[in-house]
Amino acid sequence: MQINSASPSFKSKIKFIDYQVFKDKINCLNPKKHEVGYPWNADTMKKGKNLFTTSILDCIAGGVIDNNSVTMFHICTLNQAKAKKNRLKGFSIDNFERRLLQKTDLTKDNLHGFILGGFQMEENSKYNVSILRKIKKIFEQNMIPYSIFGARKDVHFFGRYAALYNNKEDTLYISNTLAGSRGINGKGKELDVLADNKLLYHTYTKIRGKYGVDYIRNEHTGTAEDFLKSQFRDVQLCALDRFV
Repeated sequence: MQINSASPSFKSKIKFIDYQVFKDKINCLNPKKHEVGYPWNADTMKKGKNLFTTSILDCIAGGVIDNNSVTMFHICTLNQAKAKKNRLKGFSIDNFERRLLQKTDLTKDNLHGFILGGFQMEENSKYNVSILRKIKKIFEQNMIPYSIFGARKDVHFFGRYAALYNNKEDTLYISNTLAGSRGINGKGKELDVLADNKLLYHTYTKIRGKYGVDYIRNEHTGTAEDFLKSQFRDVQLCALDRFV
């Protein structure tokens, strides 16, 4: 259960933007201060007024927002053995929780968060969805309302997500490297942000063709929420957020 003890009139904004627009927004930010970057573990978590992270593929990113700042994380979920092989620190839910709560003042008004990422390509797939559930549980046990865009589906073409929180605008900007890119089949754009904040996007239906597995490309126009629901199994806004 997500708890909401804040004023019902308070609403942070969530906006999906073109990837070039996203890059323009972060170009003026000093990465050392504002980027939650590689090697994407609990120790690279940051707290600040304007933070961003990029290259979210199978990792789990997110943050906790209060009136003055955001605590943002980007977590690679490799187990200890695989992490050691790649010369990285393996994922520890205990270390993640400790770091998050060290940087978060749970007494702040309008405290709320977001979670973005994780893979669950098939409904019975495990991948890192168990870690996604553990992170959700930490938010819930500490009564932090959150919006979630989690557990990526088998969508055939995987762009990398990016997130930027702008404190002055109280806006979470989300983008994907496919946004504004040329269509993967060479026609039009694969994912495009239209003038009225609607999105043109494509989904793929897997079929058994004459020469093996094939895909039928389907074009859609809808809201950012429609697009995210086509990408993720778990999409919900908390009472403190709204799409714009």
